[in-house]
Amino acid sequence: MKLDLHVHTNKSSDAHIRLDELVPNIQRAGLDGLAITDHNILSTDTLEETIVIPGIEISSRDGHMIGLGIPRPIPRGLSANQTIREIRNMGGVSIVAHPYDMFRSAIKPDILTTMPDAIEVINSASILHSVTWKRARTFAEEKQLPQTAGSDSHIPETIGKAFTTIECESKTIASVLDAIRNGATTPDGQAYSLGDRLRKLARRD
Repeated sequence: MKLDLHVHTNKSSDAHIRLDELVPNIQRAGLDGLAITDHNILSTDTLEETIVIPGIEISSRDGHMIGLGIPRPIPRGLSANQTIREIRNMGGVSIVAHPYDMFRSAIKPDILTTMPDAIEVINSASILHSVTWKRARTFAEEKQLPQTAGSDSHIPETIGKAFTTIECESKTIASVLDAIRNGATTPDGQAYSLGDRLRKLARRD
């Protein structure tokens, strides 16, 4: 399955994707589904036409952490280690979002004493991606952690710019989460073009 594991809807204050725009853009990008990861708001939206993984991007005090498959939101402001443990206690999957990013609230995974379930090694929104993606991948390889990719889309046009190919037993959320934990993931994708960044800026008006 090809899934974009990092997408924001207009429930995030800085995003401009309506729920009815998800399916056509999932199909355009050739995806099987995605994870909705709004800022500090747990997604409970479902779509009959495609798989949607409930998720959240949590503002830990050390930087952003994605939680997938959890039943309730996790408060912002905990340490990254506490946030990982909370996600795990709820049976979810924890992913460090855009690690080492110098222009956003990003976790430096080297500080972690509790390891996450995965590291996002490709994030399309990263500006200095040639540096941050390499550092993220190196850390994941050293710690033998699963690697994921996500577009970090805030506009419909960038959904699927990055995605994770997941080898799972069935097209269910539980199977996808198990596959991520087990490292049956292949990250792929590219950074935003200048046009993508300008389109996002234009949506602010």
